[in-house]
Amino acid sequence: MTNRRPVDPVDAAWLRMDSASNPMVITTVFRFAAELSDDSLKATFDRLLEHRRFRQRVVADRTLTRAAWEDDPDFDLSLHVERVRLPAPGDDAALERFIGERMSTPLARDRALWHIDVIDGVGAGAALLVRVHHAVGDGVALVRLLLGVSGAGKEGAPVEVGITPAGKPRTVRAFVDRTRAQAATLARLLTLPADVPTSLRGELGVRKVAAFSRPIPVDVIKSLARAAGGHVNDLLAAAVAGAVRDHLADPRGVRALVPVFIRGDRGGAGNHFGLAYLPLPVDEPSRKARLRAVKKEMDTIKSAPDATVAFVVLGAMGLASPSLERFGIELFTKKASMLITNVPGPAATVRVADQDVTSIVVWAPTSGSIGLGFSLLTYAGELRLGVAADAGLLPDPHALVACFEREIDGMRAELGLAAN
Repeated sequence: MTNRRPVDPVDAAWLRMDSASNPMVITTVFRFAAELSDDSLKATFDRLLEHRRFRQRVVADRTLTRAAWEDDPDFDLSLHVERVRLPAPGDDAALERFIGERMSTPLARDRALWHIDVIDGVGAGAALLVRVHHAVGDGVALVRLLLGVSGAGKEGAPVEVGITPAGKPRTVRAFVDRTRAQAATLARLLTLPADVPTSLRGELGVRKVAAFSRPIPVDVIKSLARAAGGHVNDLLAAAVAGAVRDHLADPRGVRALVPVFIRGDRGGAGNHFGLAYLPLPVDEPSRKARLRAVKKEMDTIKSAPDATVAFVVLGAMGLASPSLERFGIELFTKKASMLITNVPGPAATVRVADQDVTSIVVWAPTSGSIGLGFSLLTYAGELRLGVAADAGLLPDPHALVACFEREIDGMRAELGLAAN
């Protein structure tokens, strides 16, 4: 008899969030200086398949209200791995076009929820384009999985991020106070008005586009954050705000959804984060004032129960009827114009398929009516931004990437850390 394990309610919520316009798939590209041999790839995939979730499919009734993971009795690696050659000239633009095409294609739901393209002809080297459904795990969980597959030790581990959830109340009064605070937070989130209309919002189509930035030294980002009197996340969110301001013809303050990873005892796969709304001071002309405003809002997010309440709401959505979940997703996503996520990757260079990974870029999916995502990932001392967008809203995502790079350069100049 097949061994089945119920899908966690939060993971079920991400599973049912899939739509034609927003597939819930985390996309990551790993680049290499040379092409990858078949033998080294086989060994890598063998290690990947030691993680049971990558050999499992989801079985459920039509509504996915009683979904479960089960070992796929017909698992076939060839259905999950495809070797392709990037069209000439094999440059970054060609790679971005290929990634956008893959982003526009949902994963097959009758098999394990992942797919890898082994891409030859990426310059003089190669790339692995890894697509994993959000129901399998969040960004931090997948980074930990990478470390396991690569055999990296603790020296390569990412810095722990997120908030630590409060312990259980020890008195009745503490329980009542927490319940009241969470109820008030939920009421505030429910009554938050829709985000202001800009060109960043609109009817979504099926086609996605993707772009990535040049590498930015992590030491530069940390120095900028210290000089500004804030944290790295504050500085990066302020840089996104400046980039959006530079891009919009009529800059107006907008909101972003930001994941807040929740530390806890749960490990391995799965989703361990809530979401919070971050007001972005896009209408503020002063770069330093934007930094101060973003830091203030980020400090509020860290101390408020918004993320933990959102985590509970996601779990409730995973148990609700599909129609009720769709209503909830639409209600909450219309209150923001974009997603901003920052995932700490391995601090040291890792090897995959017997080669050093030269760079990593990630693109987190957006849900509901949100059609723009900024995904930041640090790896081996460098930070890269990945921008993914609905092609109808933002045909050229490079425009926003260029705005972000200019904003970082502007911060360096204003804070006295200009490049030599």
